Amino acid sequence: MGDTVDVAAASWTNTISASELGAIWNDPEFDPAQPVFYDARVIEIPTPCWLVYDAVRLDIELPEGADTTRRVRAHTSLIWYKLEG
Repeated sequence: MGDTVDVAAASWTNTISASELGAIWNDPEFDPAQPVFYDARVIEIPTPCWLVYDAVRLDIELPEGADTTRRVRAHTSLIWYKLEG
């Protein structure tokens, strides 16, 4: 995945990924007699850490070796399937 973070300006652009995601997914091995669960996960493009925003706003230098970007992971609630009966 690319990285558009400008640490010196504490900014980034979303020019390397979609602003929205949508999908339809099928489980080709789905067996209604078996319990199963599903979830979806995504990773955000890199953005500046709050330390970078603070350093730019306060006009101070970043500590040596400090993390300057972050990538947030998100996932859905689990979807459970279990045939009762």
